[in-house]
Parts: sequence; C-alpha cells; structure tokens
Amino acid sequence: MGSRQVRLTATLKDSAGSPVPNKTIAFAYKASTATTWTSAGTATTGSDGTASVTVTVTTPGTYDFKAEFAGDDQYEASSATVTSYTVKDKTSITLTVTPL
Repeated sequence: MGSRQVRLTATLKDSAGSPVPNKTIAFAYKASTATTWTSAGTATTGSDGTASVTVTVTTPGTYDFKAEFAGDDQYEASSATVTSYTVKDKTSITLTVTPL
C-alpha cells in the first residue's frame, strides 16, 4: 500500500453568506482512531473565500480532516471537520489478450 494525496478545500463566508478573502485557514488531519492532529499547513482565502492544501497520507485508511479560521478583529473564529473519510489505496489493472 502506498501513500495517497487528498485535497482539502475550505470556504470561509461571513454571516450574510458572502465569501471572505485574504484570511488564513489552518488545515489538519489525523487517523480517525488517533487523538493528536497533524498540521497540513495553511492557505489564504481567495476572492471566492476558498483556500486549499494538499495532504499526503502515508497509509490508506480512515481519517478526520479539519479546517480552522482563528478569527480577527472583524470576524469570529470558525472551524469545520470531516470525520471518518476513507482514503483508499490506488489500484491498476493489466489486461492481456492471447489468441487461441
């Protein structure tokens, strides 16, 4: 089994539902059975309020993912979590045709 990459994308919106640009989102992940989160880095929201990072998990399995905005002088903190997401190992198939 090999490592797999997944993309985490968070969208930050204000109370009116409008995107909030130029804010830092911190991403983290952990195996669903673990108690300690691992940082997946940070990204800044664009004009559409979204920020993304790519995470490489070393072993396929079930993971929890989290995005957090720490808040600032204009906006309160917020976070979102996706739990029990299954990251599967890749497969490949080879087909051989043999004349009889």
